[in-house]
Amino acid sequence: MRDDLTLVVKVSRCPQNHPCPAVRVCPVDALHQVGYGAPTVDMDKCIKCGKCVRFCPTRALALE
Repeated sequence: MRDDLTLVVKVSRCPQNHPCPAVRVCPVDALHQVGYGAPTVDMDKCIKCGKCVRFCPTRALALE
């Protein structure tokens, strides 16, 4: 885990027409989704493990 990284949601890559599959793989419940909107990140909870990044089929999540 690198402290200088931030989990970024690339809204333009997120289809926003289904439940986000990456939300359910987050081990610390740092990703949240309202309706079918793009997920939001609670960086206070995020441990920057990258599980959601690897799981997102559209590459809408990135650690940068």
